[in-house]
Amino acid sequence: MFRRPQDLEPDPETSQLGCILSPLRIYTWGPSAMSYLGVPIVIKLPMVVVQDKDLEKATCKLLDSGFIPSSPNRNPAPEIMADLPDPQAVLRQINEGYERVDRSCKTFNCPSHLLESFQQILLIPSSFASLPDFSATTELNATKQAAALTNAQYDTYGNILYPHQRTLLESLVRAAVVEEANAGFTSWAASMKAWVSMMVGYLGLENDILDDCLDEQVVTWYSTHFGRIHESEYGPFDRRISKRLGSGKELPVDMSGRPVP
Repeated sequence: MFRRPQDLEPDPETSQLGCILSPLRIYTWGPSAMSYLGVPIVIKLPMVVVQDKDLEKATCKLLDSGFIPSSPNRNPAPEIMADLPDPQAVLRQINEGYERVDRSCKTFNCPSHLLESFQQILLIPSSFASLPDFSATTELNATKQAAALTNAQYDTYGNILYPHQRTLLESLVRAAVVEEANAGFTSWAASMKAWVSMMVGYLGLENDILDDCLDEQVVTWYSTHFGRIHESEYGPFDRRISKRLGSGKELPVDMSGRPVP
């Protein structure tokens, strides 16, 4: 499967959320942000990030629009649940892998007349998503600095911001680092790693993309799993397209459609 072209406008569901949460500034994250960049990923749960100081305001706006506070629906398919000796024990075990995200973020059921493609959304504070919060600066020219930084790291559509590749990658890696430090390699940490892997493959991200990051833990994590340290131990990634590497039927192109030597 090849990457898609990057989108040039917000998707309809995010546009709806932008209107509902206006004038608050919202950031896309996770699969929604990856899809915008061209990663062919299925979006099951739209994730919207707001600055920490706006979390309660955003919650009130969603409630006023008919969204209902809920818990994430991670239930296996009904036919699988029916065959389990203790379905509730299985659900508890599944949810244990998402304890930090469930404690820090808010899940809402969508009203039937809004976001028709989705049943739930996840509202995330910016500190949990590790996205830059430009409102914290106190310099005299703070407005101009914030605007410059925003333009450099995000595509902006009114109050909706889509992070660029490096900004999203760094935030996902930092989220993985924090998760692993606090809870170990949980299901949530595995999700971060899987998303980073998809970005590396489909967007052709290079070893040095995070070299100038000031957070050494972020640099080391990326290098260990996808960068120079990984390459020194296992060799370069085989980016050829194939249903089964080693079958002799690999296409001589990568996930971006570029020729692979």
